Amino acid sequence: MNKKIKKLIIVSALALLSACVSPTRLNFSCDDPTLDIFIDGEYAGKALVNYVFPNSKQDVVVSCYDGTKEVYRRTFSKEGRVNNELIELQIEQNLQYSSGGRKAKTY
Repeated sequence: MNKKIKKLIIVSALALLSACVSPTRLNFSCDDPTLDIFIDGEYAGKALVNYVFPNSKQDVVVSCYDGTKEVYRRTFSKEGRVNNELIELQIEQNLQYSSGGRKAKTY
């Protein structure tokens, strides 16, 4: 086997291997820059956050808080997602969510 073919086989194998183990990365965007974004209960930032799934994890819970009040919660799966996909978090205006459903937000 000549050197060019060996090199091509090695490069192809490395590319295939890196494609199989490359992490899934999702970007979460919130148009309200005052809200805190949490991923699996841990503070991740405001407005735009990037999350890299560990290999063993398939789902992630994204929550948004206005101070201490949760105003958004949703579970996202990495299955079927494109790497570096941007997910816009749609926060309903003047509503807050709780375990009892949703109710009008008071000011």
